Amino acid sequence: MRMVNCSQGSPEWLQARLGIPTASEFDKLITPSKWEPTKGATSRNYAIKLLTERIIGRPLDQVTTAAMQAGHDWEPKARAAYELRAGVDVGICGLCLNDEGTAGASPDFLVGSEGSGEIKYATAPEIHIGRLIDPEGFRQEHFVQVQGQLYITGREWVDLVGYSAGLPMVQVRCYPVPDFQVKLAAALEVFLAGLDLLVERAKSEGWIAPPGPAIAEDEWGWLGITDADVAGLFEDTGAK
Repeated sequence: MRMVNCSQGSPEWLQARLGIPTASEFDKLITPSKWEPTKGATSRNYAIKLLTERIIGRPLDQVTTAAMQAGHDWEPKARAAYELRAGVDVGICGLCLNDEGTAGASPDFLVGSEGSGEIKYATAPEIHIGRLIDPEGFRQEHFVQVQGQLYITGREWVDLVGYSAGLPMVQVRCYPVPDFQVKLAAALEVFLAGLDLLVERAKSEGWIAPPGPAIAEDEWGWLGITDADVAGLFEDTGAK
């Protein structure tokens, strides 16, 4: 595993995960119920989304909903509550990548060298109460993401933490499921092979420009046209 040290949600984090599949989206590669590769448009649309990010050079998911913002705002409090309840100190991490750098996961916290954590904040209290009543259902709700996180990080366990303001916390410890991990690895391999084919086509069509020499910022003119470009245009047209 490789780790990119950056703050989650930062420009560096967004760039590091640009155009690669991540654990939170692994349910687009494999079904949580039958543990089979997804069929139809699900995985293809995800591949096209990742390809688009590589072509335009920026992430597509830049809209922050009220629920997402609430989860972000409450996450530090949830981590602190977890530390108090579990009697441990947790660490913050950025992006974890597989050895090839082709897939990633972003745990909400790390515990020692063995564990990690995933926090799910519920803005609707009835959703959280449902998780309190049925913690196993909570585990199944996020099964693919958690197993994907375990697969990428190689950690021994993930504590799935449910949190909602003013209500008792839910904590479910999840371990790798070897049979699922094997099928996930196979589904990820097939998906990445298909994504590679799309990327190669995009390069051959010129949709993804090959890297060129760096141009100093002060050499760029209006709309990215350099002084050298302007001089060349005048020369081509014979202008004096």
